Amino acid sequence: MTLKFDVWTKFSGGGDNCVEVMRTADEVLVRNSNRPEEAPQRFTYSEWDFFTRGTKLGVFDL
Repeated sequence: MTLKFDVWTKFSGGGDNCVEVMRTADEVLVRNSNRPEEAPQRFTYSEWDFFTRGTKLGVFDL
């Protein structure tokens, strides 16, 4: 899935626990959908790329 610019995209594994992600011109923002008023976590494109590649490889699996 490709993230759209300046639009929050919601991801849910089921239940009420959802994460929203948004792509801006210089970074990727991540927030808790249940607390949209709180400041989002900010990641550079390089950080986000590293994280998503690691996730696909199972690096963060428990």
